[in-house]
Amino acid sequence: MDALKTMWEAVPPATPEELAGARRRLLDGMHPRRRYVTAPRMLVAAGVAAAAAVTPLIIGNDIPAYAVAKGSGGTLTVTLNELRDPDGLQAKLGAAGVKADVTFLAAGTRCAGPRFAGVDSTYNGPGTTGPDELRSLVNESRSFKAAQATSVRTIRISPEHIKPGETLVLEFRDNANAQVPWQLGSWLARADTPVQPCTPVEDTN
Repeated sequence: MDALKTMWEAVPPATPEELAGARRRLLDGMHPRRRYVTAPRMLVAAGVAAAAAVTPLIIGNDIPAYAVAKGSGGTLTVTLNELRDPDGLQAKLGAAGVKADVTFLAAGTRCAGPRFAGVDSTYNGPGTTGPDELRSLVNESRSFKAAQATSVRTIRISPEHIKPGETLVLEFRDNANAQVPWQLGSWLARADTPVQPCTPVEDTN
């Protein structure tokens, strides 16, 4: 079994209103000199393959690429509209009190790993016997509780599940799917340990 384990979280299906709004934004923002693709998703999987480049996601001219809002109890809502400027999003999360490492990936790619030491076995842990065991492992992990997708464009970050010194590692990968535009792969790296830069490679899984 591959040494590097995968933690998937598919974005919930869009409502009719969300899909209609997304179509309007795509039509309003189209320009013949720009290439339009669907919104990014996030995923990390196992394997070794050739390097690949990240393609920017463009939804519209006037819509910000991302936003970070703080709610009651310190919970953060991240709205991701465009696959651009991961360092800027990372800085916004840091200003909101969450140490994070953010990566945007093109469709069909992943980060070569392992990149860091995870706090739980959802990242680079021992193998599981099947999908039910993997699902239970993920749902009970702090990594899953710390960051979850809540809609086709948003994720919720719960800082109470992140201990001092730990890094929230977020990878968003383009899903090339209008209804489920991206997948989220999120993990917690151990306190005061390094997270290596992402080297994008082809995902052959």
